[in-house]
Amino acid sequence: MALVSEFLGQLTLSYGGEEEPKFPTVVPARDFDPGRDATRIDTAIKTKGVDEQTVIDILTRRSTEQRREIAFEYERIAKKDLSVALKGALSGPLEALLLGLMKSTAQYDASELKASMKGLGTDEETLIEMVCSRNNEELLEIKRVYREMFKKELDKEVAGDTSGDFAKLLLALVQTKRDEPSNVVDYEKIDEDARCLYEAGVQRKGTDVATWISIMSQRSVPTCRKRYKSYSPYDMKESIRKEVKGDLEKSFLTLVECFENRQLYFANRLNEAMKIYFVAVECFENRQMYFANRLNEAMKGSVCFLTQAL
Repeated sequence: MALVSEFLGQLTLSYGGEEEPKFPTVVPARDFDPGRDATRIDTAIKTKGVDEQTVIDILTRRSTEQRREIAFEYERIAKKDLSVALKGALSGPLEALLLGLMKSTAQYDASELKASMKGLGTDEETLIEMVCSRNNEELLEIKRVYREMFKKELDKEVAGDTSGDFAKLLLALVQTKRDEPSNVVDYEKIDEDARCLYEAGVQRKGTDVATWISIMSQRSVPTCRKRYKSYSPYDMKESIRKEVKGDLEKSFLTLVECFENRQLYFANRLNEAMKIYFVAVECFENRQMYFANRLNEAMKGSVCFLTQAL
């Protein structure tokens, strides 16, 4: 647990000033020497018990391209694939995190998509995040890499592992026919799409899901979202929550949130994941103390409520 916390800490870099950074948080290391890094990692892996700290320090402070160079040098020096070496030396969450760092973005996405559809049951949360948060260019690259890695077509895998309207939306998105935001704006088309969404949802009894899927998977949502408010008493996200439920609701909301601000969407996802992580750490370290603190917080709220009532 402590090492995973250290890993996350390495990726969370501080900035001077209070203004939100407009640049990447992980940047190429200065005085970079891939051969030296590869040698240090090789020594760390061969150390009795594995020197995990050294591996963390190196891989979390290098850019994606630099990690590729390290992997190339490692294979030349150790005559072994770095990912294979890491897999053999590490375990648990730390292994998963560092192996993820050794993949390109598309390779990581393809691997996660494959894992989400592997075996019995489907990890719908991962499917929704991966498919609904990526743009056309990213999805095309993911499909290419998925085919290359697993010798199968992503759309066929999705179709075989999902069903109903949820499957229809995912497949429509994977086909990458959606209009991307551009400088050329067709205001008449935007107005028509916004009106169609309103008429297919809030205005009628029941929801014309097919119309929502068609527009949300083929049109540029940001401009449509703004126009939609002129027809509906609710904004687009409020309408989605009223009209659909389950995985389809989550998918539509993810689409809208990513079009509004994709960075904020992932920040919220990370925040929720970190809450779960720190709860797990607290329970792992002292389960009784964790529940005692939770009970204490609940009792404070009850006392405040009773005091105000009296």
